[in-house]
Amino acid sequence: MESGTSPRDTLSSLVHGDSYREALPRLTEIFAPELFARPSGLADRDRHSLTYQRLRHINDQLDISTPLLTQRGLLFPLLEWVALADPSLFYAFFLHHCTTVGALLEFGAGRDDLDDILARLASTETVGALLMTELGHGNSNAAVRTEAVYDPDTREFVLNTPGPEAVKYPPSVAGPGLDRLGIVTAKLLVGGQDRGLFCFIVPLRDTTGPCPGVVIEPQDSAPILPLDWAAVSFHGVRVPYRNWLRDSASIAEDGTFTDTLSTPALRSRQASRLIRYVWEVAAVGLAAVTRASAAIAVRHAHARYTNGTFAGFADPMPVIRYRNQQRTLFGALSAAYVSAMAAKSFTGPEPAGRGAGEIRTLFTLKAGIDRIAERVTAATRGASGVLGFSPANRFLDYQGLAHAFDAAGLSTQVLHLNAAWTMALGFDYEPPADDSAASRDLDLRDPARWRALAGTRERRLHERLVAELAAARAAGLGEFDVWNDRFDLAEQLAEAHTLRLLVDLVRTETDALPDAEARRLALELCSLHLLGEISAHSGWYLAEGLLTAEETAALPGLLDRICAGLTPHALRLADALDVPYDLVGAPIAHPEYASAFTKTAFTAPGGAAPDDTTVTGPTLADPA
Repeated sequence: MESGTSPRDTLSSLVHGDSYREALPRLTEIFAPELFARPSGLADRDRHSLTYQRLRHINDQLDISTPLLTQRGLLFPLLEWVALADPSLFYAFFLHHCTTVGALLEFGAGRDDLDDILARLASTETVGALLMTELGHGNSNAAVRTEAVYDPDTREFVLNTPGPEAVKYPPSVAGPGLDRLGIVTAKLLVGGQDRGLFCFIVPLRDTTGPCPGVVIEPQDSAPILPLDWAAVSFHGVRVPYRNWLRDSASIAEDGTFTDTLSTPALRSRQASRLIRYVWEVAAVGLAAVTRASAAIAVRHAHARYTNGTFAGFADPMPVIRYRNQQRTLFGALSAAYVSAMAAKSFTGPEPAGRGAGEIRTLFTLKAGIDRIAERVTAATRGASGVLGFSPANRFLDYQGLAHAFDAAGLSTQVLHLNAAWTMALGFDYEPPADDSAASRDLDLRDPARWRALAGTRERRLHERLVAELAAARAAGLGEFDVWNDRFDLAEQLAEAHTLRLLVDLVRTETDALPDAEARRLALELCSLHLLGEISAHSGWYLAEGLLTAEETAALPGLLDRICAGLTPHALRLADALDVPYDLVGAPIAHPEYASAFTKTAFTAPGGAAPDDTTVTGPTLADPA
């Protein structure tokens, strides 16, 4: 171990880099637990108001004379703590700071006439939102129907919603009393010709109500992610020329339209550049709530006692002693470390440009982290018994965030299919080598064996998909039918690709640990998740001759032995996930959790009974 480095710090380096450590004092100042206690019992309107009050509080504590989006060393630690404190705030925070400000920086680069808008957003005098998805056409962002018609007489754009299928849904802009600004994607029509999709800066409402021509219809607040959701339509809304985020396009005084991108289809694809912010934000926030869920549940399992049938009605024992609990909870702990390593790869300086392969890695890892978050938040909630369903213990909040981000920035399944499509076409992609022969004699606990198995599965699924696509085309099938019967195979390929990326990340990160014992422990923990993924496809590996029948049969026992080896280290591994328990506020993360749910005074046997009165007022489970 390096001098001055604790075992916890060594393991925590897998989760967080130096920028997080540098930001930690500021995070502690901003996120006072009493200001971010989980709201309970609030009416929807008050709950939504609290979300935006908290957004303004965070802004007031920061120097954001430069957009927060460009301060990545501070942005990503902030996003983690916002997700842990308040998932609804996390959603509003990223829409404001990342997609709204991001659109101005992305498509208004080099312009100084937007500085006043950026200043209002920086102060949260105006709160931003992204209005891209529409109700119709499968919610496809490639099929936007909202129209922005250029008026050459006034050099303005007239924004219209032609029908219910073009209504923007569901931006969180229904809350009253706020000045709201939207980044609206619309099809630009100049001289009656479609010029592709562009983003427009559109004031939506002020403190007195919606702006002229803007119809905002409040929708039910989703219980899993309560925000002021709405359906928004536009009816003759006039947008000044400067509010057109035109990127490289322009319209001359005589009405001549020019764009460096030669077709409307190419231009429409550019609007999707904002989605990368969603992928980055989702990866960081979902990894954070995955860590918290795993750490809370593991701590609780050490303090939750049972003397049920399988304990022989002997002295009570903590449930962490049970192997089925270990498989669930240590598996969650393992997945939390793996997703944290993947999320950490998003948080470095943004590259000047990304190739097709880097973009695919970005969205494939986002999809993988989301799948992990959905599984871990559900599994840890279930493993925590009835208290797992208590809102105070946060599992339901975190599970809701994972569900919400399954659809944000394209659904996980669509991302998988897009990844498979680019790999099948060979876009910046080379299939991994088939190392099955060389690795056959390696132990299943050897990381080189995981890499060989994951890589070989990816290669063979890729070969099969490419061959089947070619055969279908040769048979004269149209492109829809060529793919339609192969979506399952395509998704399997993308999932195999994700596993191979995660194996590579784990090997790289653990190899960099300076201490041999920490490396051993980290690899042992991560093996639970990675071997679990391999075990889920053990039939395929067996059929392909990559696992023997003996190895396949031995996998469950191997996972049990790994759990047994991890048991003495479980609490240390949980705490090394860097979860700020005071901010999270889950009572079951602490040994004396029972007293958090009641104010009744109790005495030792033989003492006076408490008064027979009704206790009123907030408790820890109801801080409001």
